[in-house]
Amino acid sequence: MQHLEHIHGGNVNLASRKYHLPVQDLLDFSANINPLGPSPRALAAVMNNLDLISSYPDPDCSELKAVLAGHLGIREDLLLMGNGAAELIYLLVRVTGSKRALIPVPTFSEYGLAVISQGGEVLEVAMDEKNGFRLPLKAIVNCLNQVDLVFLCNPNNPTGRLLNAKMVEYILDKAFSLGVMVLVDEAFMDFIPRREDFSVMSRVGHFPNLAVLYSLTKFFGIPGLRLGAIAAPGKLITRMKASKDPWNVNVLAQVAGVAGLRDQDYLERTSRIVRQEKIFLFRELTRFKGLKPLPGAANFILVDISESGITSGKLTELLGLRGIMVRDCMGFSGLEGRYIRLAVKTHSENIKLILALKAIWEGFVK
Repeated sequence: MQHLEHIHGGNVNLASRKYHLPVQDLLDFSANINPLGPSPRALAAVMNNLDLISSYPDPDCSELKAVLAGHLGIREDLLLMGNGAAELIYLLVRVTGSKRALIPVPTFSEYGLAVISQGGEVLEVAMDEKNGFRLPLKAIVNCLNQVDLVFLCNPNNPTGRLLNAKMVEYILDKAFSLGVMVLVDEAFMDFIPRREDFSVMSRVGHFPNLAVLYSLTKFFGIPGLRLGAIAAPGKLITRMKASKDPWNVNVLAQVAGVAGLRDQDYLERTSRIVRQEKIFLFRELTRFKGLKPLPGAANFILVDISESGITSGKLTELLGLRGIMVRDCMGFSGLEGRYIRLAVKTHSENIKLILALKAIWEGFVK
């Protein structure tokens, strides 16, 4: 098991203690959250509904589910809301009784942890690093008869690699013939232009072995409120609903989610700024000797630092001492010591990162 600080980014409290800096003085590039922060409408909704904390939240998240179903273009009865997408990963594994899961790596750590927590086993298939971490389709299909569940992260975290919907459907078809469930994690799909070419959300209910995860914490900038959803066939949703905690989504998360989904201006502004800043950050990173940013589709950039002469742990520490948190990819299978991941932030914040890297490079990289 990796040390806990290597499993996730975004632990500002740990970084504050480690680098002896106040939390407000830290710039967090380690968590892939909307650089604009929460929608102004979501913040207003939270402030205007604080009195609701004296009552129990709606256990069915009725209003939120209706608005989200419209946003995603699927039926409400195929959705279940959760206290972040992570809760729903563990719930799905528990309810399906999965004992052996296939996971292409590197990817999000909680898939494997959820399976192991239920006494199951994980079969890892390495993505093709020499080819930009392309999904090894043939190897995955050949392993399907050894598992009962497949995890696909699209776009993948941490590589940003995107699968088109046809490739996912091909895997779904092969898995269905063997009675294998496929969970597609689309936590970052809102950041993708022409998402209809890549998302399989609209196929939920048509494929009996398909479940799709959705996160409202990333794009809508509310990780502290914890809010996610899963779309799955009706029978599976019914079983998961019966097995979850009764009030798993708090009332402020519900009102923030509704308001954020209805803020069209915020949705468009986020997409525009992330697209512009990602181009800027990627270009600036290529100017550093020994840094190789990888093209990716999400709101973050995976950077190969193996030719810089600095390990990922050392670079993370040097940036941390300057008040900048980045994601050391030590916790991702196959990336140990050679990669960091950077969230795309605002222009002024991205410039601060670049200036910090320049200062480090002047001292270390010849």
